[in-house]
Amino acid sequence: MTPRAILLRQPHMEGLRDHFATALDAMPDPELRAIEAFMGFCAENGVDDPQKADIDAFAAFDDQPPSLMLCLADVLHRLGLPMEMCVAARLAAEARRHRKNFKGVTKGANRTYSRQVSVPVDKLPDEWQATLKRLRLEEEFAPSILKRMTSRLGMFAWSAERASLPLDLSEIAALKVLYDDMRARSVAKQRRSDKKEGRIRTDYTPRWSYLRSTWEELRRFAKAHGMSQDVYEQLTMTYTELAELEKRQESSKIAKARTAGSRMELFRKAEAMLDDAKFEKHAHQRHALRNRAAAIALGCAVPARPEDVVTHHIFGHGITFEPGRNAYRFRYTPQKTRFSTGQKINIPLRPAWNKFIDALILQDQDPRYLGQLRAKAINVTAPLIPRLCSLIVLRSHRHPVPRQQVI
Repeated sequence: MTPRAILLRQPHMEGLRDHFATALDAMPDPELRAIEAFMGFCAENGVDDPQKADIDAFAAFDDQPPSLMLCLADVLHRLGLPMEMCVAARLAAEARRHRKNFKGVTKGANRTYSRQVSVPVDKLPDEWQATLKRLRLEEEFAPSILKRMTSRLGMFAWSAERASLPLDLSEIAALKVLYDDMRARSVAKQRRSDKKEGRIRTDYTPRWSYLRSTWEELRRFAKAHGMSQDVYEQLTMTYTELAELEKRQESSKIAKARTAGSRMELFRKAEAMLDDAKFEKHAHQRHALRNRAAAIALGCAVPARPEDVVTHHIFGHGITFEPGRNAYRFRYTPQKTRFSTGQKINIPLRPAWNKFIDALILQDQDPRYLGQLRAKAINVTAPLIPRLCSLIVLRSHRHPVPRQQVI
């Protein structure tokens, strides 16, 4: 730990020594170290008249602990500096404490949960449960497949029991009830989605992939359970018909991309969202809106799979800044493409896209600190959008972006 005498002799402490020598000599060590660190920051960044933005930047640049920021607030008050600076230091300390200790909001149940479209696995026939247990032990199928298989069997049991029909995969009437239930469920889900997004349609077709995956799991279970060939072939017949219907149906993600609007419309929407973020009251709301705006805008410019966003959309790794162009470049090899070509992404963005990336770097800091914060993000290889796993990056199938083209 640096001795007090050396701290007091630092060049950036000269102005304070000239005016507050007595106060500095009597100052407790924690407070002296806090003001010395802050004065060093101001000297390094050419700050002659520190304001709230400078105190916020000081707290964020070096991840200052809340205790140091509280000591700084006490020093500023002790030296008789403006109350606004003291308040700013205390607010920065509270923000640092919140960031350090916040573990997320635990949301309690807002309703009593009850199964509505399936029965739990322990309510399935004992022999079915035995087969499912054997499949888990043998690990013949991936956990996700077993989970989906168990879920679909529960749905079949729920539909059959509700219709007072035998719980038997050879029972045609029970399978027809399941088919009708799942078809109605798929349509209802689309209606809810349209209502939420303000869309109006008069005609709805179920998502055939939803039904196809159900019959896929039923036939898979029938074979593993040792049911007769007749049962397996009957399930396969329905599965094949549903698969054909699915082939002729536009995929959900393409339909959403088609109705989302043009790239220019999406870009303008993202711009408006970025502007709105400035007026949100709470920091986490501003943070979330900036993330969303960037995800929409950059999704138009750099179509990417979620896995590539997490792995490659990182400063200093897949994202670089080119001062000569005053713009960013995305350059990396995707983890996986549809045909596994391994074709490289190399997209130099135009400066018009800077505002979205710069906003994510700055967060709530003053724009004059952008250069330092950008350098820090590159140095620590920070992710472009933290926790992007919980976001959906919009990919435009309607407006593909050519590789190695300036956007």
